Amino acid sequence: MPLKDYLFQDFKLKAESIFDLGELYKSLFRWFELHNYSFFEREYKDIDEPAGKHIEIFWQAEKEIDAYVKFVIELNYFVLGMQKVEIEKGGVKIKTNKATMEFRITAYLLKDYGDKFSKAPLGKEIRFIYDKIIAKSRLDKYEGLLTNEVNQMMDEIKAFIDIHKY
Repeated sequence: MPLKDYLFQDFKLKAESIFDLGELYKSLFRWFELHNYSFFEREYKDIDEPAGKHIEIFWQAEKEIDAYVKFVIELNYFVLGMQKVEIEKGGVKIKTNKATMEFRITAYLLKDYGDKFSKAPLGKEIRFIYDKIIAKSRLDKYEGLLTNEVNQMMDEIKAFIDIHKY
């Protein structure tokens, strides 16, 4: 069975902002493509509530690093109380959205994703030795790389929010 080595678990970013939901979606989509992740939308919920629209989007992105390790980022974002607003920017009226956004980020190394060790006799013991001794420096390097990528993604989200403050 593959082993998940968590680096971030349900890390939260939250902001209230005026923004274009379509642009946010495209921006995050492009980020994953630019960083060579394959990803899919596990779930999308769109609920009308008295306080405004409530949207939940659940993505899972994976990147194969080698035959033993994959990077996995789960990005769940929630748009709460979204209402359509009209603002003026540079003398031009623009229709956009106002809402509270919350992002929850989980990231981990998925080790032995091909499930090769569990099929071998003493597989768990061999995998433990492999992870802690043989491949330790390489796995530590991968942890640093994934942490860096998640931090870049969070910076991208923060920049998007800052750019769209009016």
